[in-house]
Amino acid sequence: MDFYPVDYLKENISDSGCIRECIEQAVKINGHKRIIFNKRNWHIDEAILLHSDMEIIVDGCFIKQNDGVFDNIFRGVNLKVDEKDPYGKPLYVEKMKNVSIKGYNNAKLIGCDVNKKGFHPVKKEYEDMVGDNWGWRTFMICLSECEGIEISGLSIENTKCWALSLDLCSYGDIHDIFIQSHVKNGDGIDLRAGCRHFRIWNITGNTSDDTVACTALLHSKRRFPFKNYLYPLAPAVSVFDGDIRKLDIHDISVSDIRTGGLHHAVICLAADGLRVYNIDIKNIEDIGEGNRSATVMLYTGYGENYADNDIHDINIYGVHSRFSKYAVHINTKVHNVTVSDILQENKEGSLYEFADTEGITVLN
Repeated sequence: MDFYPVDYLKENISDSGCIRECIEQAVKINGHKRIIFNKRNWHIDEAILLHSDMEIIVDGCFIKQNDGVFDNIFRGVNLKVDEKDPYGKPLYVEKMKNVSIKGYNNAKLIGCDVNKKGFHPVKKEYEDMVGDNWGWRTFMICLSECEGIEISGLSIENTKCWALSLDLCSYGDIHDIFIQSHVKNGDGIDLRAGCRHFRIWNITGNTSDDTVACTALLHSKRRFPFKNYLYPLAPAVSVFDGDIRKLDIHDISVSDIRTGGLHHAVICLAADGLRVYNIDIKNIEDIGEGNRSATVMLYTGYGENYADNDIHDINIYGVHSRFSKYAVHINTKVHNVTVSDILQENKEGSLYEFADTEGITVLN
């Protein structure tokens, strides 16, 4: 059944109030429900909460945060915020399923023009509440413990940290996304610990950090503040209590990534005893302008207790570096990694940098 927030417009009611009322009506029905944003642009004061069996359509309009908003644009309702610590670890995260966000006709998600400022108790100064130091509320789209996801057809602009972050999520397609980020830690798409069975393809734009990242870390289970980090970055992981192997990242396909920017186009990162495996990385290309350390990188860091071969069974094919120092960089011991069809156009760069060649096969 279709629901339109525009039908809930009322005098003296904010856009967020209209959207909230529309969704409250939609979730009264069983089964699939579709929320269609159209006919006008939307300016929001809080995250739009997604429910199971919900499809969001953004058609020919944008959804933009009002100035000073410190929140996601979309977040799962299954994440129960602790009102005593609203930016920290949630009270719990329940399972959710079948969620999609689809854009058509130049649909956009846009962060606020003026950022909320907050006092950083470690740095002892007021600053814009952007970047990964400020935790999971900085993500434009934040999904946790969700099975069955599609996100597509969107332009995501003026991000506050990562454009899209998922943890403990499974079985999804993320495709045809344009991302423009200029902020600190301006990653594009981050699959965090516990993500498995995803396909990511046709991602374009310019990101001020990694465009696509598969990062298996237990960082979010720490006590905060930790160093300069004030809040966790993976809400479901922060309250996870189970078999550590369920936090591995595996069975991921990443293809046709053509972006400019900084750091890396695609990374796989493992630490803290977690593993990353069965990853297919194909047709990754530096486009436009940028300054990257590597177009594709497999590595450990930002954590401890990496064991040899925690990253394994990775296929890297078709990497085109134009401004990266290395087309492919691997800084740790890996197993069953195949690298092929690599091109380096940066005259000051190199094709490869491998910390340990054992376990890596290079094919011409």
